[in-house]
Formats: sequence, C-alpha cells, structure tokens
Amino acid sequence: MRWLAGLVAPVILGCGVLLGLTGFTTFAPAAKAVADRGVAEVVGCTRSGPVSIHGFGTWWTCQADVEWESGRRTRVTAEAGQLTPSDREVPVVQRGETKVRNGSGNPPVYRADFEPSVVLGIGSLLGGMGVGGIGALAVLGSVVSRRRKAQERE
Repeated sequence: MRWLAGLVAPVILGCGVLLGLTGFTTFAPAAKAVADRGVAEVVGCTRSGPVSIHGFGTWWTCQADVEWESGRRTRVTAEAGQLTPSDREVPVVQRGETKVRNGSGNPPVYRADFEPSVVLGIGSLLGGMGVGGIGALAVLGSVVSRRRKAQERE
C-alpha cells in the first residue's frame, strides 16, 4: 500500500502544479500593458482539441472585426481560447506586444476580461501548488496513519 501512495502522491502534486500553471498563463503576469482597447465582433473561427498545443479541451481561434478606441477598424485573429463563434460586441484589448502570432499579421488580441494580472497569475500558481501539496500530504499521511494504527494493535 505504501508503494501505491508513493506513486499517487507525486501525480496529485503534479496535477496541482499543472492547474496552477494553467491559471498563471491565463492571467499572463509578465504581459505588456494594454496598448489599445476596442469592441470585437467574431466573423469566423477554427476549432482545435480535445488535445492541442493550447492544452486539453476545445479551443477556438477566431477572426473578428474590431473597432478600436483609437478610431481604426481592423480584422484580427484573437489568441486561442479568447473568443468563441457566438461572441458579439465583446470588449477586447491589444497589449503592447509587437510579436505577431498565429500567422495573423496582427499583435495578439485578448478578451478584456483576461487583462494581465500579476496578483491573479502568481496567486493561481501558488494556489495550484498548495492544492497539489495538500493532496499529496493527505495521501502520504493516510498511509502513515494506517501503519501506526497497525503497529499499535500488535
């Protein structure tokens, strides 16, 4: 039984760390500040998943027409998972990144709900590590507890 707990505990810890890293990347604490804001209307999407380079689940990569606060109108490709085919008049932001992704020709565009946040990004990472650590300790602790009870009976 102890060997099983020795295998399960690291798996639980690893799942917690992966969960925390997912939150960390969602809130992108190292991202640049917002360069422009606008309102997007999705015109088309492509689907990837259930397993892809973006992670597990269904991910939509959508093209949208955006009217920016600066007055310009552009067609952009949003980052995967930011928009869905049913989105209409969604507030979006363009961060001060010059790197073009997805072969879209435009800097990354994100849903305004996902603006960069150091507090939420690092908090997600620490929370995931904490949940995984507590789960791993619970598995190991139950094995130690059972062993002590068995020794006391003898």
